[in-house]
Amino acid sequence: MRVLVLAPSAYLLGGVQDWLASLVPGLRAGGHEVTVAVPNGDHHRHGPYDQAYPALSAQPLANPSGSAEGRIRAIADLLGGLNPQLVLGVNLVDLYPAAQRARRQGRFHGRVVMTLHALQAEYFDDLRRHGDGIDAVIATNRLACRLASELGGMDPGRVLYAPYGVPVPPWQAPEGDPAATLKLAWVGRLEQAQKRVHDLPPLLTALEALGLNLQLNIAGDGEERPSLERSLAPWIGRGSVRMLGHVDQPRLAKEIYGDHHALVITSAWETGPIVAWQAMASGMAVVSSRYVGSGLEGALEHDATALLFPCGDVAAAAAQLARLRQGALLQRLSRAGHALVARRYSGSASLAAWRRALTQVMELPWLPEIPPEPDPAPAGRLDRWLGRRRGEDLRRLLGQRFRHHSAGSEWPHSSGASDGAAEAALLAAAGRLDHPSAPHG
Repeated sequence: MRVLVLAPSAYLLGGVQDWLASLVPGLRAGGHEVTVAVPNGDHHRHGPYDQAYPALSAQPLANPSGSAEGRIRAIADLLGGLNPQLVLGVNLVDLYPAAQRARRQGRFHGRVVMTLHALQAEYFDDLRRHGDGIDAVIATNRLACRLASELGGMDPGRVLYAPYGVPVPPWQAPEGDPAATLKLAWVGRLEQAQKRVHDLPPLLTALEALGLNLQLNIAGDGEERPSLERSLAPWIGRGSVRMLGHVDQPRLAKEIYGDHHALVITSAWETGPIVAWQAMASGMAVVSSRYVGSGLEGALEHDATALLFPCGDVAAAAAQLARLRQGALLQRLSRAGHALVARRYSGSASLAAWRRALTQVMELPWLPEIPPEPDPAPAGRLDRWLGRRRGEDLRRLLGQRFRHHSAGSEWPHSSGASDGAAEAALLAAAGRLDHPSAPHG
């Protein structure tokens, strides 16, 4: 099968990047002909991406003008040149109008798939806006599948599930006495809305009140790092907290996953997270919020495969972490978590699920018709005077180029950014689906 993957290149860290770096070589080894294309510009840069993920052999995708019409032309030309049987879109929304154009021009005859990696309102808005031209959605989380149908309007028969996967070495018990020093890790993007990093300082205060001797290592970077460092200054000064910054996968495996008792997750929502499966595969216990995305997935079961607490309840989180001083409980959770990941989230299980999903997409009935291509807003005076396509022709002839101030402007992830109210409404609706028996405000 000829597969094209379109993905951003501005982001070199994160679960989506780790997923793609694992998936593509696996598909190629199984006989699929996979091409990866990533934007190349001011913020999305092919060179650093190719250096970070050389096994992908990604090819650059250029937009000489920087306009929306330029993005659509670049993708439509790529589709026309390769004519893949299946396209996997990874958070590049211009794929959908470009595919409709290439189809109408008779240059592209394949299937278009949205891969869904986030519980954010803008992606479900995109499904409602572009869904008539999308053959299928493949989501990495059971709740995301439900939302793609119930909020995004996709036919449930065109929504498929394939989880993330991680390497699973033989089980090893966590080393060191947790009653003497409980060694904890927090891994991820230092961000508040989703990851709730500012729950960590009050959590440490609550743990101290319970008399725990602990060491917390925080691996990650992000916009909240300066403020978090200020909040954690007393613990950093005493040496009980270390902020490690970005830690790559080899160092994570050696210094975090192989050397801590438990991973702490404070998130409001997740579609994995891969860090949980990585920690469990290493033998660590997981102590996690009941984040939106954990319910229907059914992987983190309280007192069985993990210890759970209500999102934002630092007293409850501290109480669960304190239980890990019991060596027998820690070892039981370690064994159960490792067995879960080996069964459901190993690299081989994930790859098999993605292969099945791609085969299922190819077996779906063809979409009934090619919908009309939506018109983006005029990019400037040339578009208003001459029309979007002629304006783009003249812009290229004159060598004019728009300069973007962010990666999301240069190659947008979605058709429009959602405001806080929309995200809160989505999270509330998703929470009711994911945890129907829990109280919802």
